[in-house]
Amino acid sequence: MIDHALRDQLKDVHAYALTIYQRDDLYALDLDGFVRNIAWAADRGVRVFVVAGGTGENDALAPSERVTLAECALATVGERALVVPTLPGNLGEAADLAPRYEALGLRVALAMAPYTRHQVPEDPEGVYEYYEALGTRSGLALMPYNTQGWSAELFERLAAVPQIAAIKDPCIEPHNLFRAIKRLGDRFVWIGNKRHDPGVLHFRFQAGIEGFTAGFVNFAPQLELALFAAAQQQDWPQMIELQEQLAPLERLRSRFDDAGMLKTTMELMGLAGGAVRPPRINVPPAGREEIKQELQRLEILGA
Repeated sequence: MIDHALRDQLKDVHAYALTIYQRDDLYALDLDGFVRNIAWAADRGVRVFVVAGGTGENDALAPSERVTLAECALATVGERALVVPTLPGNLGEAADLAPRYEALGLRVALAMAPYTRHQVPEDPEGVYEYYEALGTRSGLALMPYNTQGWSAELFERLAAVPQIAAIKDPCIEPHNLFRAIKRLGDRFVWIGNKRHDPGVLHFRFQAGIEGFTAGFVNFAPQLELALFAAAQQQDWPQMIELQEQLAPLERLRSRFDDAGMLKTTMELMGLAGGAVRPPRINVPPAGREEIKQELQRLEILGA
């Protein structure tokens, strides 16, 4: 059965929450800091939080940490926002986590793409079989993350998996995505990547995406939510203007590790940040100053 309420909730800005660690112990979660960050964003209108995603240092987390973060997020913002946990691209671990997430009361999970020895499987049928198998492990809806440049034909194949409700696509292969949207219509909720530099999000909405993912919404919700509102109104000039404002920060994010850059930004905002787990690298002092200057230029942070 299609959960129309869930589909509607997914058509929004997806905040990729940062995983916060204790300052004196990188192996321990700082749940107080994590809660403070997502509550702050929810207070400012953010309605979808993806927990332990790529920006949340997905590859550095233990299964127990994933469950703890999901449970904590649900308790903090679950009554006013959709909490989306993450399933790693490893069938054994993902199949174990999916029913645990469902037992918490979660309804949909970001499902990372599977790899074979860190490579895209040679036969895309294996990708289909992965999601088909994962879909049988719980009643949790799935949102596969297309990090592999899937063809329109593979999207059509995935449409046969009833548990898949949405697709997150980074728009690396936008023509494939557009072809898939034309063929499949509203079979999936289509969630795109923003990338404010070069600032082409309006083209992606014109192609048919219905929401977008954002790390910046953790510290600048007013700008990202305004961008989504402009998309809903098909106000393309406003979208271009907002993306031009955010483009310098996007370039800084491209220079530094995304989680490290966002944690530095959160600290400058007076929120919880701290260090990243290796092999990610923290932002150096000179980079911190550049980020501070951009926040002041955007009047997000006072001089």
